[in-house]
Amino acid sequence: MNMERYFERNKEQLQEVFQKFRCTTYGRKLNLPSDFKNYYDFTKLPLLNSQETNFDEVYVPGEELWCFVTTGVSGLRKTVYRDVGTIVGYPKEMNEVLQHNDTLFLHSRRREREGYYETHDFNHKRMYPQGIFKEYNNKEELLKYVQVGDVLFIVEYPLMTEWICYQIESALTSRKIKHENLRKRKVYLELSGEPVTEKQIKNIVDRLKKIFQADIDYFVTYGSNEIGHIGTYVPILHGSDVMYEVVPSLFVEEINNELIITPFAKTGTILFRYKTGDKGTLFFKNDRLFIEVFGKNEDEQTLYIAGAQANMNKLVFELTNLLGSPIGLVVGKNEDKYKGRYGLNITLHTFDSLNDSTKHKLFLFVKQFIMNSALLEVESRLGIFDLNIAYSTKPLKKQVFFCNGKER
Repeated sequence: MNMERYFERNKEQLQEVFQKFRCTTYGRKLNLPSDFKNYYDFTKLPLLNSQETNFDEVYVPGEELWCFVTTGVSGLRKTVYRDVGTIVGYPKEMNEVLQHNDTLFLHSRRREREGYYETHDFNHKRMYPQGIFKEYNNKEELLKYVQVGDVLFIVEYPLMTEWICYQIESALTSRKIKHENLRKRKVYLELSGEPVTEKQIKNIVDRLKKIFQADIDYFVTYGSNEIGHIGTYVPILHGSDVMYEVVPSLFVEEINNELIITPFAKTGTILFRYKTGDKGTLFFKNDRLFIEVFGKNEDEQTLYIAGAQANMNKLVFELTNLLGSPIGLVVGKNEDKYKGRYGLNITLHTFDSLNDSTKHKLFLFVKQFIMNSALLEVESRLGIFDLNIAYSTKPLKKQVFFCNGKER
């Protein structure tokens, strides 16, 4: 298998999506050709940049569409419409365990229309109506819920899962809960939201195994709220290296080390050759497409924050307008992977010294921007996220500079 054969296998679907895209308000502005005949023609078609596109202009009405408000791949808030998606199905043994046991499906309580969690709940409730579905709003609820059921299915991003481990471990040490009340027949873990390493996964799995005294089956998904599910990594199928097998409902390209994706949806928000801003590479194995994801392109100036993203270029633009003069950022983050805590350290660089009133005004603005961009209400409430801001008049060579933070 190569890209030409992969294209030919999906050509009909791509042509149908292209015709829908041509008819959108945005598509009509582009003077697009009437069709494409081969892979070469396809690669000459324009890319869709989320930072330059009005998403209302790529909308095609349809039935049973869900509305999601998301920062998506760019860290800029937008409204997208797509179907709720489906979970193709779990392996037979896993499906039987979920069906024939008291299974607790657990994640943190999120804001309405956060696509990742909401679509999982919708599909899991449809597949396992007898399941127990809980969302924890605080530490006390978490400790209460994890003692329910014989089987546990956790859906979270890596740092939140580490927070879960720490809270339960602390409760066990202080004897707030007992080990025997946590024993499970099986624990399933789905991780998503940000790049994760084999070392980080192993640490999480080892901690969960010790806590629940059960085998842990885990998998990692890659996706975005605009697109939905893109790929899945299952270690027992794919080996020790984290690589995602691409789902059949979309087409993936790699251009200059960036992943470009075209979902086959023909209603809702039409994303034709959509720039994800994610660095990655494609490869084929046994006629199946896999991708490795390495993080964001530096040009995107997008910061991963506790499973979500915020666009630092947008923050600089808005701060400059607010202050009335140019401003620069030095951004660093500290992750405590043992306690599951995230600290963001930002230094604001201005030409002139600022008085205390202006500093306070900028602090509140930055905090609200980060909270809204990355939807961090839950993390703030749980004490997972801390923001520290400093000020400097030292000039910067560029508007946004990322420095390496500490990891514990």
